[in-house]
Formats: sequence, structure tokens, C-alpha cells
Amino acid sequence: MIEESDYIFRYPIEENAKEDERDPLLGMMRIQLQSLLKLLSLYHKGEEVKADGFRLMNESETIHPIFFPERGRREPQAQPSSQAAGGPNKNSSFQSVGNAELYEPRIPHLKRTLESILSIVALESNGKPLKIDGFRLKHLNHWLVLSAGDPAEVFDHLATRCDCHCSFCYLRGNPPSLALQQPPRSAEEEYEEARTRLKYFAPRSKRALFPTLGSPYEILGHPHALELITELRKKTDRPLRLSTNGNNLTSDFIQKLSALKPIYLYLSLNSSSPIRRSRIMGGKNPEVAIGALPQLKESRVPYAVVIVPWPFPSIQEMLENLKETVTYADEHDAHLIEVSLPGYSQYLSKDPLFEHEEVWSSVLSAIRSLREKTRTPLVVKPSLYEETGHEEKFNLPAIVGLVKNSPAALSGLKSGDLILSIGGLKTSSRAQTRDLLRLQHQNRNPSVNLLIQRGKETIEVELSPIHFDYPYTPETDHHLGIIFMGAGFRHSTLEDLKSLILAYKAKRVLLLSSRLVKPLFHQILRESSLLGDIQIQVEVPENRFFGGNIFMGDLLVVEDFIEAIREYLNNNPPPDLIVIPSSPFSLGDWKRDLQGRVYSDIGRAVGIPVALLHCQPIYD
Repeated sequence: MIEESDYIFRYPIEENAKEDERDPLLGMMRIQLQSLLKLLSLYHKGEEVKADGFRLMNESETIHPIFFPERGRREPQAQPSSQAAGGPNKNSSFQSVGNAELYEPRIPHLKRTLESILSIVALESNGKPLKIDGFRLKHLNHWLVLSAGDPAEVFDHLATRCDCHCSFCYLRGNPPSLALQQPPRSAEEEYEEARTRLKYFAPRSKRALFPTLGSPYEILGHPHALELITELRKKTDRPLRLSTNGNNLTSDFIQKLSALKPIYLYLSLNSSSPIRRSRIMGGKNPEVAIGALPQLKESRVPYAVVIVPWPFPSIQEMLENLKETVTYADEHDAHLIEVSLPGYSQYLSKDPLFEHEEVWSSVLSAIRSLREKTRTPLVVKPSLYEETGHEEKFNLPAIVGLVKNSPAALSGLKSGDLILSIGGLKTSSRAQTRDLLRLQHQNRNPSVNLLIQRGKETIEVELSPIHFDYPYTPETDHHLGIIFMGAGFRHSTLEDLKSLILAYKAKRVLLLSSRLVKPLFHQILRESSLLGDIQIQVEVPENRFFGGNIFMGDLLVVEDFIEAIREYLNNNPPPDLIVIPSSPFSLGDWKRDLQGRVYSDIGRAVGIPVALLHCQPIYD
């Protein structure tokens, strides 16, 4: 039996790469040092040292800088041309180097190193010069990394197509320099890469090929989607969580998906009205997605309905349709209804498309009212907008909804109940409560006792994790059917913050947060004496890069932080340490933003130590 050959991962080398050096030999060394120092940190006797220059061994006096000063806002990076993306004689297209920068920056390091060498030498074979336009990874088993074993690490690479043109699609408003773009390829080539990734996908040993950002479109629209998912199911029994616009969810397609359980769908329905769905999503046959809900229920495939309330032609029409769509999803036993508040970047529209606060507050008001009439849990994303703007106290383990027929729903718990203890263990925060519920779920105890506060009463409730029915499934539910207003803030984060501050021996700290998280940080700092006399100033950088009405901290990029710090320093003395939440750099293990820039560029630009405080993205 002949083993199938692996997909070839190829990356382009630019001819006449940009070079500002008068001395190309010196430039080659500088480029390689720059590239390396964006991958690693230098230490001497256990202490980190910051190198900012180098001296040639044959020179006695001159010290050459490694990094040049920041020149303000960077221009968008060039994207691969269609010619570079592969021609008729290529057996595979070039991969996106910008995409690799996020998850495997050693590949761009190789590219820059090769380009710097080729700027001063020419390769030859048998006495004849070779023209080089790219390189390929030699042995893929050298590129295996730790893996969470998530099946999405494989199937996301087929999410390359979409048959909708949604008014609110964030991809339409993406800046050109984001590391999201992939070169155009045939469906067969995409399938070949995904199958190679499946070959090296080892969930039991927690190893897989280095990830990429994958593709952000519609996986079920790919002609080989079912083939790949069927092959993937042979290798893992973990739930397949698939996002879809529903245009392919015919009765036959749903039956085929049902055979691959456990499976969970995030169905971007947006409207139960065929006319409105067509108007805001631009797809054909809206009846297919709308009609999928009763068929999913019949096939017992759990699903979440996702709605982006788009305020056109009017806020009133948006709200009326929102209520109709929520009611429709509730009637057909959706597992969850997720309402994502609408946003857009300046790349979609330089002019405001709607009054941001008016739209968001009106949607939230409608959702809070609908929760009283709807059995299906209703959540708002970002959840911190609701919490910090409408709750008196933050981070409480209060129930916002219960999955129908879940152990929690069948026990008599109600929305609004505040969990005081689980199995006799007192709960102090939402994150801790979720951890305890997950532990109870994993232990599969026959009963779980909860102490709750309902109004002024304290009540003990017994849950039976073994009693449930659709749409609850233990494979995809991990908190016994209890839904909270977001993941919550971990108290250990404050301990991590103190450890960072002590490591840098800092007394004055600038903490850069977001508009949504800042009130929560202030509450935590007020309630704790852990940090003693350390002065912490919390500031909010502006999302200049994305612009529009974007103000999420997770979407800040390196240059946003640099500009915010420089503005702060114009009016304040420099702090000893700048602390930034890790979430804007959380896509990979290499601490890169959405442009592929490493966070250490911030400290280098402002001349002050910068440390990352580990935290989860707020949209999780």
C-alpha cells in the first residue's frame, strides 16, 4: 500500500526585499537579530537582559542598534498576490506568512533570514545560479506542537467559503494588514491540507501540526466538509462545534450531521423572517436555515441560535424582529440564544452607521425583558456591557438562564438565583462557581446540592446530573445546564498581578484595560488589600487601529498601546511598570497581536518595562 504524500507547506521569498541598509552585510545581521529577539528573551544568571545593540568582533568602537525608533503608525502590510499564491505548475500554493506570524513565527523568521542572506549572495547548482522564490517545510513531524485536541484544529481549515454577504460581517471591515488573509486556493488543495493536518492530529498524545488562524468563513459550505468531518470522527469522540449560516442545513444534510454526534451547531440565523434575513444577510433560499430549527430538534442535534441585531431600516423594526426570532428559536428548543451586539470598523464605514449607545442599550433592554418570557437562555455578547452597565455588583454567580430539560432546570432552579455554595463548598466568584460545576459534571455524582439565595430567602436545591433530556447533552454542556452572564473574573488574576509587580520591583504601575473591563478592575482593586501601597493607574487605550465603534480590549493592537502610553506620558510621570491583559495577544503561544506584532515591541518603543497579565478573552 502506497502512503499518501503530505501536503506541501510552501512560503514565498520576496525578491529584492525591502532593505534600508547601506551595508547589506550589516543589514543581514541586524535583520536576523531583530527576528530572533521577537522570538525569545535573553537572560544572564537568571535575570532577563534587554539587548538594544551589537558590536562586530572586528570593530573596536562602533555599536550598531538592533531596532530603529518607531516611526508612528505602520502602513498596512502587503498581502500575497494571486501570482504568488500559486500558478498552474505548482502542486500547492504559497501559504500566508502573515498568518503564520501568529502561531508559528519561526516560519517568518526563516523567511527573513533567507531573504537577508539572499540579499548578499546567490545560490547556485552545478555552477549555475538558482532563482529562488520560496521554500517548503521539509519534515512535518518537526513542526508538531502541543495541542488541546480540539477537532476545530482540523476542520477550521475548510471554512474558506461563504454564500452570504452579511451587512454586519466583520470580515468586510477588516483592515488589510490583519493576519487573517489566506491566498486563494482550490477546494481540492484545501482538502489536501486539512487531511494532512488530520494525519498529524493526535488528541490522545496532545500533539498536532502547528496551527494557523484557520479560515473564518462557512465550513459547511465547503464541498469536502462532510468527508473531512466523517474522517475526523474516526479519530476523536470529542464534540464537533460547527458555526454555520444554515444555508446548507437541508433535511438530508442534517441527517448526515446527526450521524456524527456529538455535534453542536452555532446557527447564525439573525432573523426568522425570510425577507429580513435575505435583506441583511444577502443569501439565497433563507427558508432553508429558518426551516432547519424544527429539523434539528427532530434529529436531536443541539444548537445555539446566533442573532446580530442590525438597526436597519430602523431600530423599531430591528427590535420587533428580534423578539419574533427569539420566540421562534424558543419554540423549537434552541439550546441557547446568543445576541451579539453590532459593531463595525472604520474600514467598513468612515462615517457612523448608527448611534452606538442607543442601539446597544435598546437591544439589551429588549433582551432583559424577553428573559422573563423565554425558557431558552438568552445571553448578550459582550456580556460585560450588560454586567458593568446594569448590575450593582460584578462577578456574582447569579443564574441568567437554564438550558431546557437540563439537571439544573429540572431541579427547580430559576433565573436570578444566586449560588452560595456547591456540595458544601462556598462560592465567592462566578469563575470559581463554573469550575465547581464543571468538576461536579465530570465526577458524574448521582446528586449535587446547591445552596442558593432567591430574593431574601436561602434555599437548598438538589440536582440529579443523570436526569436530563434534549436540548441538554452532557457531551456539550459542562455546568449542568446553568448559564451565567459571562465567564467571570478570577481572583487569582489579582495574585498574578501582584507577582508581576513584585518581580519588577515596581511601586507605580500603569494598567491598560478596556472600557468594558475597567469598572470590574476598579471594583476588585477597591475590595482587596492584596496590593498594599502599590499605586495602580487604570487607563483605557482607544481602538484607533480598527476605529468605527470598536472598543473591545481584545481587539487592541500593538500600535494602539504605544500611542496610548505616549499620550499618558505627556501628562504623567513615567510608571515603573506597564501591565497589559494578555487577551489581545491570546491567539497563539507567541504573544502576537492580530497584525502579527509581538507585545515586546511596546516596551521597546516606550522605554518602560511591559508585562502581560494572563486573562481570558472577554468574549469566551
